[in-house]
Order: sequence, then structure tokens, then C-alpha cells
Amino acid sequence: MNYDAHANIFWGALRALPEKYCRLPGVPESLPALAANYPDLFDDPTRSEESKNAVDAEWRRFIDFPPERAGAARLHFFPGPMDRQVERIGLYRCMLERIVHSLQERNFTAFIKHAGCLSHAMGDAVQPAHITPDPNNFLLSQMLPVPEDPQLLDFHYHTSVEAVTGTCGTLAEPKLLGVSIEEAAWRLSVDVLLAIRHCRRYIIPTVEALFAHDTGRAEQLAAGPVTVAAQLTLDALFSAILIAEKRVGKLPPVDLRLIPPAAERHDLVYGGAILDGNKKMPPNNVPVTPGALRVGGKIVHLPGLGVLPHSGMQFDRSCYMSWILPAGVFRYFTALAGLHAEIGTGGAVAFSVLLDGKTVWNSGRMTAEMEAWNVEIPLGEATELTLRTDDANEGKCFWNNNAYWGRPQLHRSPETEQEK
Repeated sequence: MNYDAHANIFWGALRALPEKYCRLPGVPESLPALAANYPDLFDDPTRSEESKNAVDAEWRRFIDFPPERAGAARLHFFPGPMDRQVERIGLYRCMLERIVHSLQERNFTAFIKHAGCLSHAMGDAVQPAHITPDPNNFLLSQMLPVPEDPQLLDFHYHTSVEAVTGTCGTLAEPKLLGVSIEEAAWRLSVDVLLAIRHCRRYIIPTVEALFAHDTGRAEQLAAGPVTVAAQLTLDALFSAILIAEKRVGKLPPVDLRLIPPAAERHDLVYGGAILDGNKKMPPNNVPVTPGALRVGGKIVHLPGLGVLPHSGMQFDRSCYMSWILPAGVFRYFTALAGLHAEIGTGGAVAFSVLLDGKTVWNSGRMTAEMEAWNVEIPLGEATELTLRTDDANEGKCFWNNNAYWGRPQLHRSPETEQEK
């Protein structure tokens, strides 16, 4: 994002907050646009200390972080690709802590500056120039080579895309990300990852518009990531406000179906967990069969994640999904585990739950004729949850091992969670 795009993101989020936070006492009208660009202004090594101090004598207070807690000393110092969002949970936690503290102290100028830095992080995360297939854009340049056009001699896949300014569209109602700063930071990292996956769709059309010298089309496309970043910012600030005012209330259990795993491995036949069903293959182009398990002597259709243990050709005959958890936020994990009652006939698998890499529950060998296990696992202080499914018939029934994790959920303590 460029300067104006970052300003548009932050202003879009601020204007969607409750009215009393739209115009805060003692906050200059020009501050939000400036604060939204603090990380770029103050991380710039070519700017002198004197010039930085002239903008804000306390600038380090807003962009410096303890690396042992945040994962890096500053926003722009994070190594690795942008979609490794689990590495940024500590940074988001530090940012939210500062925002909440400034609100509780009624220091609204500090609130705007801290919130502007968080807004900048959201803009950087979904900027199409930052989420291309590789950081130096070698792959993108091979897929979309620059046309032989004298007007495109200076085209650059990063800076040319980033130079396009998008406006902020209409935002949805803000949502509460969690009942605590720890949960909100974790959920923000999840939502940012989902936003990155969404915003990758803008990369190719934006480059094509710039190749065609269609600035209007490029700006229209740029509005998408700007609006997404503003929504992320809005949800984070709204959550910080409710936490600061102690008005968080209760939230429903977390539906793990909708949380992308931090790591996973599946057979290529499935490619990944299938939402709310399994596929009876071959052939490979069959539709999804809705998830079904045997519960209480009946076949019950229910939401969940359908998986297929690996064939064993390249890896062991298993599949798994692992999620990073905020320590101590969730009390226990629940699910129903079994072979698909309708298309798992002839298959045999074993289900396991691992916490921090250690097996804490195993179903033993299961077939489609057996009742699904009602799984309930205390989480304690675990920071990683893994759901693993292993073949239990020496690979002889690979195509029938359609396994299903029904209603996988994370639960908080009763005082902070709505009833099921």
C-alpha cells in the first residue's frame, strides 16, 4: 500500500466505529493519515533521526516492540512470507495491548497512533504486491511477462502494483474477535490469513490492467484489498474497545472447520480436508457427499471435515491437521470422529488427537459400521492441537477410508461462552 492507500484503510475503519470514537477529543484531523504510515516513515533507514523526531519525538514508542514477545523488533522486520501469520500473533497481541491501555488511560492521541500502526500491518498483509508466489516475483514475471511496450520499460511487479491507490468500500458490521487480548490476537492472525488468500485473486488482473494502461481498472481492483484491510482493522479496534470497556460478553464455541490449519498433510486425491463432507472416489470429479456418522444407532448428517489418509506411496498412510492455539484461552476440544456412515463402508482407520506433539487420545481401529466416538479433550496450556487419521488396514482399503471429524470445536470457560 502507498501512503494514501494506508490512510484510506485507517479512515475507513475509524468511520465505521461507534460514533464517539470517530472524532476523539484532542486528536488533530490530520493525525489518522499520518499514524497509518508510521511504520513506513520511521522504519526508513534513509531518514535521519532529526527528521523522524520532527514528526514525532516519541515515535519509537509506537513502532518498537520487544522481540521476545512480538517475534520481531518492528513490523517490517519479520522474515518469511506474509502468509505465515502464526508468527505474528505475538506482534498483534502487543499492538492490541497498547491500544487497550491507551483507551483505558483515555489517551486518545496514543490510541490513534497505535491503531494506525495496526492498520498499517493489515494493509501490508493484504497488499497484492506482498502476497505474490515468491518475494522477488520471478514466478509472476514468468507467468505474466512484461509486454514489449516502450511505456512499460520501468514496470516493476512490486512497486508498480503498490503505487495504485484504492478507495475504501462499505464495511460490514464489526465483530468481536475474542473475549481477551490473547484470543483476539490469535483470531486476528486467522482472519488475516483468510484475507491474504482472498486478496491473491487481485494480483493477475491488476498486473494485466497496468499492462493495458487501464489505470481506472487498476484502481477499481485496488479498492478490494483496501476494503478488506479496513475491515480487519475495524474488527480489531472494535474488539479492543469492548475489551478496554469490559463489555465483551459471551461468544459461541470456535468452529474449527473454519480455521485454516497452521500445518496439514493429505493425500493428493483429496488435496485437503473437505468441508462438510467426503468424496466417494474414483472417479475424481464426483460431488461431495454430505458428512454422515453413526450416532445413537442412527445415521446423522452434520457439519465437519472430511479427510482421507495418505495412500502410502510417498508418506506413511495417514493425514493430519494442526492448529496453533493461544495458551490457556480454550478449555477443551470436542468432536465426533468416525468413518463416513454412507461412503466409508469397507474402510478402516484410527483417529488420534495430539497436544503439543503428544498423543492424548486414540480411537483404535474403526469401521463405518461402528458408532462415532464422542471426543472431549482438556486442552490445558497446550499451544498446538493436531487431528490425525491413520489407515488401519495396511492400505488395502484406501479408497474407502473416508474419515470424518464432525463438529470440531474449541470451548472456553462457561462464564465466557454461549451455550451450545
